Amino acid sequence: MINIAHTADIHIGIENYGTINKKTGLNTRLEDFLNAFDKFVDYSIENCDIAVISGDMYKSREPNPTQQRELAKRIKRLSQHIPVVINNGNHDQPNSDSKARAFDIYKILDVDNVYVANKPDVFLIKTKNGPIQIACLPYFPKSFLLKLEESKNLSIDDINKKMVEKINTILDILTSKLDSSIPSILSAHLSVTGAVTSSEKSIMIGDDVVVPISVIARHQYKYVALGHIHKYQVVWDTPLTVYSGSIEKIDFGEERDEKGFCHVIIDGEKVLHKFISTNSREFKTINIQVKSNISPTEEILDKLKRYDLSKSIVRLNLKTTKEIDKHIRYREINKYFIQNSYYFVGIKRDFDIDKGALRNPEINEQLNPLDALSKYFLSIDLDVDKNELLKRASLLYKELIEEVNK
Repeated sequence: MINIAHTADIHIGIENYGTINKKTGLNTRLEDFLNAFDKFVDYSIENCDIAVISGDMYKSREPNPTQQRELAKRIKRLSQHIPVVINNGNHDQPNSDSKARAFDIYKILDVDNVYVANKPDVFLIKTKNGPIQIACLPYFPKSFLLKLEESKNLSIDDINKKMVEKINTILDILTSKLDSSIPSILSAHLSVTGAVTSSEKSIMIGDDVVVPISVIARHQYKYVALGHIHKYQVVWDTPLTVYSGSIEKIDFGEERDEKGFCHVIIDGEKVLHKFISTNSREFKTINIQVKSNISPTEEILDKLKRYDLSKSIVRLNLKTTKEIDKHIRYREINKYFIQNSYYFVGIKRDFDIDKGALRNPEINEQLNPLDALSKYFLSIDLDVDKNELLKRASLLYKELIEEVNK
């Protein structure tokens, strides 16, 4: 039985919503990400035989010396107990083939027990519970294919198809190198069909090459350890194919996500996994609607006191009217957040429209749409050419009438 710790998308170097810790000199958000990685390291040392990191250790392809030092401390401590396999992600790729990658230092110094995949590779690794093969497929940017002469006149769809074909061929080669008598897993940093982002939208939207699950979910592998999508999810059952997700929240798009890593157990033909939470920093959006102009500031503060914000990155969405807004003492509200929250992002104001006040009695059901629009434009201030808008509206209305008459 072999126990594997699987994580990805560590993103050391993200410092948004942070301040400088005067005691350490480090950005507080950098400390959040390091603390989350510490939980992975501690858990892996205590419970697992090998650690697999499926890409994006850093936020930037050129991390600063402090970020490299802090990560190196943790990789060293982890590798002193169990083997560590690091696969390259899109954030780890230099913008030129001639430039060094941040992880080259581990290979140059020949750090014991650390295996780095800058290119597709298979590592045969001995663990305390037996050997295991780790096939690594790093991230491939589109430029990898776009440089080739044959891709010059291809459409985006054709380029994507060729990229998938290329990845499929590389995986054919990697898989052919496996010893069938030894358990194998695949570590890959890419987008897979069926996966969803933190906003619950399909990853088909965007510039990523999306690889069909059939390309990577091969029977030769006991487990497929994915990175690149920040939301933890199982995308296939046989073999078990999982995005571990990121270990720490990055922004409000991940507000509702649980962050952590995976503990994978390979016991013969049986493969199980469990998600281990890192209890990441909380992002909290507070929505408050104020309907009365009688002490609106006190009303807002009273509602805010119901929340424990001491460890949260907070933003306030305030829904009210322009009239009530005049009576709100925003300095006091900002001061409350600064004193009581981990980090305050700001206030977004959304004004209700008083429909009764806006109603123009001259606009009624007897008017045709163009006349109604013309009268409406006369009643409001718009920083646009109203005549031009009316001309366009007239053309659209004419086309609509013609379509209806057909």
